[in-house]
Amino acid sequence: MIFKLPIYLILILSISLISCATPPTKRKEKLVAQTALLIEYAKGFKITKYDTYLKVTVIDPWQKSYGVSFDYYLVDRKKDIPIELVGKKIIRTPVSRVICLSTSHIGFISALQEIPSVVALSGSGYASDSTVRQRVSTKQIVDIGYDQGINYELILSLKPDLIIAYGVSGDVTGFMNKLKDLGLPVILNGEYLEETPLAKAEWIKFIGTFYNKDQQAAAYFEKTAKSYNALTQRVSTVTTHPVILTGLPFKDAWWMAGGHSNLAALISDAGGEYLWKENSSREAFVVSLEEVVVRSAKADYWLNCGSANSIQDIIATDSRFTAFPQLQKKAIFNNNLRLGPEGGNDYWELGVVRPDLILSDLIKIIHPECNSVQHFNFYKRLNN
Repeated sequence: MIFKLPIYLILILSISLISCATPPTKRKEKLVAQTALLIEYAKGFKITKYDTYLKVTVIDPWQKSYGVSFDYYLVDRKKDIPIELVGKKIIRTPVSRVICLSTSHIGFISALQEIPSVVALSGSGYASDSTVRQRVSTKQIVDIGYDQGINYELILSLKPDLIIAYGVSGDVTGFMNKLKDLGLPVILNGEYLEETPLAKAEWIKFIGTFYNKDQQAAAYFEKTAKSYNALTQRVSTVTTHPVILTGLPFKDAWWMAGGHSNLAALISDAGGEYLWKENSSREAFVVSLEEVVVRSAKADYWLNCGSANSIQDIIATDSRFTAFPQLQKKAIFNNNLRLGPEGGNDYWELGVVRPDLILSDLIKIIHPECNSVQHFNFYKRLNN
């Protein structure tokens, strides 16, 4: 189906683009004068600094993408656009009207204290952040729909200066091209594909560039990394490595985190052994329930079991779970302690940018002798 805009919106958009365009300066930037900003863990983006702008490159931003990259050129609003950037994807910074197509982006924006910049979300009901929820309730943040239900006319009316998107597959390029055809600035965020917790959290540096908050983002990440690495040292000398089962089947398919995934790395860093550690993928893969039943006999703990709030919720999914040793020992912990009123999980918001808090929980579960903190941040033990 071909998407058509009402003629009045086309006219408004055309006038807006003509009146707001900043003519490029004739001065030629010396492209050889550049510096790559420090990225310690993340593999999915890089930042290059020129005299008057930043070049941000996103690399392989969806599953099974190889050799794919997108360049964004960030120019401060107070500066002229260099002539060599004509035809490039230019983002004027700092951004002040932002649309997020995933609630996981909220964690980064909140850490930078820029929630007031968010004007719309996709799936706003799933937001966990209290400030975001309050702004949704007062219509300061609106919902622009999801997937095939995206409201393009509403997006246009909001006049965003940045849309943060993500891609599960290459199909996202069609969506992005539609937004670009409408004159809307859209970028891809691929943080969820990183293989380690700190690599994922380091994407705050990526988000920070669009707010002209490079230094604040770097300082926030440095503090988080220091805390995370200090926690890993606590379990660096443990002699036992409890085996961990994760997940819960959904519609007869059990999607298991890859052996090189962020979750697998968290379990390893907490002194545990992931049940599918031999898998070489960073992406989730489907496992038969029969295989899980066989392997579960080896597991000491069962974590991240969907939306379950009790052992009875798990049994209701499949009665065969009653034979799982983790259920009999009540060694089941789920990461849904901090839920918003409509089910938004802070594990996927704050937890993205603060993996040290997740790691603290996992150490408390797997090696309680190494973590005497009384309260969990994101996890709870399932009973009943």
